[in-house]
Amino acid sequence: MQTLRIVPDLRSSVVEEAPASQLLLFTSQRGDADPALLDLPSVRPFTWANLVRALRDPDLELVEVAEPLWLGEWVRALRPIALVKLVRVVRPRRRVRIATYAIENLDVRERLTFPSLAARPVVGAVATRLATLALGLSLLALDAVVFGTTGAYENYRRGFGWALRRTRHTVLTPRLDTCRVCGAVAVDAARERTVLFLGTPSERKGFGVLTDAWERSGAAAEGWRLVVADPSGGDGRALPTGVSITSPSRSAVHELLRTASVVAMPSVRRPGWREQIGLPLVEGLAHGCRVVTTTETGLADDLREHPLVVLTTPGDPQGLADGLRRAMAGGGAPGPATTGRAGSTKRDVVEWWLGVPTPPTR
Repeated sequence: MQTLRIVPDLRSSVVEEAPASQLLLFTSQRGDADPALLDLPSVRPFTWANLVRALRDPDLELVEVAEPLWLGEWVRALRPIALVKLVRVVRPRRRVRIATYAIENLDVRERLTFPSLAARPVVGAVATRLATLALGLSLLALDAVVFGTTGAYENYRRGFGWALRRTRHTVLTPRLDTCRVCGAVAVDAARERTVLFLGTPSERKGFGVLTDAWERSGAAAEGWRLVVADPSGGDGRALPTGVSITSPSRSAVHELLRTASVVAMPSVRRPGWREQIGLPLVEGLAHGCRVVTTTETGLADDLREHPLVVLTTPGDPQGLADGLRRAMAGGGAPGPATTGRAGSTKRDVVEWWLGVPTPPTR
């Protein structure tokens, strides 16, 4: 075992992308986590016994923890970090690095605002400044940071630029041209007249705006269908014509992505939340789908010139309808999925952390 990743919200994609030499210890899991993947020997629940056992592995070189702006997980991460630093003191020849992969796109000041102090703005502002300082100081415990989006990097730079200057860091956006499970998907493959929405159909993911836009687009009358792949299944809600909800297995999700034409991810900002990367966006592009999303994702600036991406205004059903029409008009086969910025795999990220970075594809 070369690396250890302590991960909150374990999901199937995290297991699929893990390097062969990585052990995953999860503190919680998502509803879409495939039970078969959770049975792998490289995936275990987080316990102190499992952590200590991993730290005793002589081949261990790096521990990845949750990012600082995931506040609850970061507070929990500080204890494993302290244990790793103790190992360094007790065994100075063992240089186990501590790293994080940061994708938080919600402004630092909003993330560190105290709602209970809303009626006392001066006290609240001081508390936010102190919390920002404390979090920045704790960031110095990291040896390296990889930002998954330009949006996340700019967010951290605005809030903790002074700390970042003392910490090795870079931006490595996700790999968008090849699915690790399916391999390269032929760009000239025949595609079904299907738009996919992956995940729970919530308001912050823009589902209400999407159903409105769907009806405005008139796509159902032209033989298109909108398939919602929700791991929790349907909730009995009324749906427009051409819209259905299914609860597919992980392998079925990959099949849907290989055959669909468009993936829609019209995220809308909500108090205390903003889209970070958007896994459906990444998975759609990795399978050769066209993607309709909003400027809320942290990847927006990285994808403005991508030939398969249509960016729309968040919360605007007519704009989203127009975006769907443009994506669907692309035809059954998507265009070239190349932008000159292929992105990085999790293995690339780990190699950079370990000090052997691959040249950035830009």
